[in-house]
Amino acid sequence: MVPRPSICSACCEESASLKCCSACKKAWYCTKECQRVHWRRHIFECKLKGPIGTAYYLSRACYADTFPIHAQTRKDFGFDKAERLLGPDGQTKLFGLWIGVFKFHQVAERKVQKWQEEGTMVQGIRETFERPSQFTRGAYYPWFLDHQYLLDGSPFDGEQANERLVRTVADAIRQTWVKAGGSPDDSVETIQANVAALPLHIQDCHRLYRSLSLGYPPPHEDLWRTFGFVAAMDQGGEMSIARQYKALIGRCTFAEFCAAHEASSIVRLASTYGVNMPSNYTLPLEDSFAAGFQDIMAKSPNQFKSVWSLKQYVDMLLCSDASQPPPFPHPAIDADYGFMNCRNTSEKSLLEDLYKKYFAHRDARPLELHRACIAGELFQYLGSFVGLRPKTATYKRLLENVYPSPMLGEWQDDE
Repeated sequence: MVPRPSICSACCEESASLKCCSACKKAWYCTKECQRVHWRRHIFECKLKGPIGTAYYLSRACYADTFPIHAQTRKDFGFDKAERLLGPDGQTKLFGLWIGVFKFHQVAERKVQKWQEEGTMVQGIRETFERPSQFTRGAYYPWFLDHQYLLDGSPFDGEQANERLVRTVADAIRQTWVKAGGSPDDSVETIQANVAALPLHIQDCHRLYRSLSLGYPPPHEDLWRTFGFVAAMDQGGEMSIARQYKALIGRCTFAEFCAAHEASSIVRLASTYGVNMPSNYTLPLEDSFAAGFQDIMAKSPNQFKSVWSLKQYVDMLLCSDASQPPPFPHPAIDADYGFMNCRNTSEKSLLEDLYKKYFAHRDARPLELHRACIAGELFQYLGSFVGLRPKTATYKRLLENVYPSPMLGEWQDDE
């Protein structure tokens, strides 16, 4: 029998009269208020029959101080629209507005969800910020008043957004070309033709520099894995990597960066210039992140453990848009992580959901998953993180692979 806990899941205070969540029996609370406050986090762990409202995904992102990546959430609360019409700065300001709604004005997730469903987000936000409060309205609310169209449900001008995107990308291409020593007078077409004739590792660097001027690479690009973004376990980690790369390319030459990329020595180059890449972090909570980044960059761009292809595939699934074709798993993970064992799309979805739950777990360690893979112990390892019942037998069959083997589980990129 599992012993009764003595620490409240919300306030972390000791109590002799804790009561458990009636749905999952896993979280314990000292008061109803603690249970109410904790629900915004606990909802993702509790056994629920229905889908989770996108306002909860937005709230979770706000409290974690990371942009939402859940595709429907980004649509529902204006992030896709802001990014396409206004660029990264617009998305940042919109995020600041929503942080104010949740963290400072303490608007409940259910209420925000109701705004979205009823098409009253603009009205709800205005009433929230204009009522008497101990908090100032801040800089984001005045900005919102000039950009209410982001949340009023009106269709945005796709042609205008595309024109802006073309201009922004063209500027990024030209800026990178000049930084690499090219002429600022060259046309975008000339630049692209010249870059396409360069060695692949230099092309990678051109693409990374461009991505960093716009934000950072998305999961569906190979740069996501090549430059270690895939090692991040949350968006905060991704943004941290981007910041460090921006600091590095602001100090080193383009030629130095390309040479370091080819030699798998970007971390060493960063250290030379006083930039602390994730592999130099020492805090215990960042061990997995730092170890993963170090593992990737030690052999990138030539060789990667297949677990990083799996992690990238899961990241792609989490960011995928239902209106677009679904991503496909890399061949490297078909045999290693059980996808070749799937008999139908239902089993493939079952396996995808299993890996989503694993990587979302706070104790997930990709390199430990890799070791379990090459030891032929995926079923046992994943079962310690995610409940496999009532499909235990199916999971056991799906998670079989050709291992144990100490040398496999890595693959070589074509050069």
